[in-house]
Amino acid sequence: MYVIEVKIPIEKKLDSDKQDHMVHGLLGAWRNNGQILGKEFLVAKKKDSFLAYVNTPEKSSLSPKNHNKYSRKYYNDLISVGLKKPYINVLGKEPECSKVCKCKKQDFYILFTTFLSSETPLRCGDCFGTIPLYKLPKTYDDEYCNIISWESDYQSCDTLQMNCKVGERFAINQLSNLDSPLTKSGLEVCKSIKKVTGKKTYYYLYKGSSKSHQFELSRKCPSCGGNWHQKQPAHGIFDFMCKRCNLLSNVAWDCI
Repeated sequence: MYVIEVKIPIEKKLDSDKQDHMVHGLLGAWRNNGQILGKEFLVAKKKDSFLAYVNTPEKSSLSPKNHNKYSRKYYNDLISVGLKKPYINVLGKEPECSKVCKCKKQDFYILFTTFLSSETPLRCGDCFGTIPLYKLPKTYDDEYCNIISWESDYQSCDTLQMNCKVGERFAINQLSNLDSPLTKSGLEVCKSIKKVTGKKTYYYLYKGSSKSHQFELSRKCPSCGGNWHQKQPAHGIFDFMCKRCNLLSNVAWDCI
């Protein structure tokens, strides 16, 4: 993940509101296309330009070659409101980010995020590296809105359970229960990814507490009831993996 400075020069001082709208529209289109990460962008308006500071999966994420129809439209329409095309300045790599997948091909994917993550929620099942969404065929109206919306909902629930105050029980149910609205939404996202890529996409079910470690090891897949405990946890995280139902989970954190 990289930290990028985007400079959009003001060529003509025309309608200020239209210029503001165009800049934020471009940033929003980049986000929904997976070209920039997170949902908050630092934007400063100067006399001669707009400056925005964003995170991207790769150095070249904002290249026009990665645009979809929406980001392409906003990018090309900047001139219509008196703005110039953006200058992209790569400030550097985010020091604590995960690596981007470099596998020639991925056997399967994992949909995974946490309350701390600002990276793409799609991981390679082989190396667990992150996968920029724009590397995939579009999953929703030439964008990835369904993936990004699920990601935002999941991180909101994960934040509630981590804070251990307001809404903790609700959040844990959403993260852990196979029949929760959050899980159902995530499973639909996994299906949409498989539909456009032809590859299985596994969904992670969080497990926070349990009766005992022994009880955990005897847990069955909540979907098919089959054995899914792994002798070695996949990527050091997933102690359970059901290849039939495409589900992952962990030994309850309070039993480790």
